[in-house]
Amino acid sequence: MSHGGGGDRWLVSYADFITLLMVLFVVLYAMSNVDAGKYKALAEGLRRGLSVSGGAPANVVDAGINKTGAGTGSSSPAPVDLSTIFPQRPSDVSDVSASLTSLLNQTGLDTGVAVQNNIEGTLLSLSEKLLFEPGNAKLMPSAYPVLDQVATMLKTIDNDVRVASYTDNTPPSDPRYASNWELTAARSATIVSYFISKGLAPERFSAVGRGEYHPLFPNDTPEHKALNRRAEITIVYGIDQQAAGVPTLSVLAPGGTATP
Repeated sequence: MSHGGGGDRWLVSYADFITLLMVLFVVLYAMSNVDAGKYKALAEGLRRGLSVSGGAPANVVDAGINKTGAGTGSSSPAPVDLSTIFPQRPSDVSDVSASLTSLLNQTGLDTGVAVQNNIEGTLLSLSEKLLFEPGNAKLMPSAYPVLDQVATMLKTIDNDVRVASYTDNTPPSDPRYASNWELTAARSATIVSYFISKGLAPERFSAVGRGEYHPLFPNDTPEHKALNRRAEITIVYGIDQQAAGVPTLSVLAPGGTATP
């Protein structure tokens, strides 16, 4: 007796389904593997396309934009300088850092002093052993030559200056300071006051006490504690009003006028 239809015909549909599912996963896998080389080539091409000869930033110009925004194209194009969008660190910052280091080396005051550049500006870190007796905010005699050299450099620029002081986790020995907050705030104020006494403008400065809460190292050894007791003087990047977003250090000319 003959039976209608094959009992195994469902295998054909099942095999087609499995084949399509495999193709789907192959496509998904291919899409997930980005060709980094092609993206790098694209980025390099865009960089070259947005630059002019000599590597200077290109100007993006829409000839259809006029001063009134009417878009008639009858006026001169208004360029947009891409350098204002992507700020670069000025060479003046490195010059200030190098000058400070050179001055300290020449006078033999480089021990306990570190000069570096960071995202905010040029940072000068001074060890407590150069500035203060442990637990109080009175400047020691060894502090004056160091601060005098810094004041000399600060007179050649007009940037703002931030002074921040730090301690280890040892409570202050001077009863006038209830905590390391008060001690570090007093130390920063003492340094700022000394700079002002040297003829620097008070409005350039800010004094910050950071207490024991920003150590460079764990307070687990006497050596680490000594490194955590410090004062940091930051020469803050200035803002060039003609190119917003580009930090600069303006150096004062002998006549007192600022030069970029």
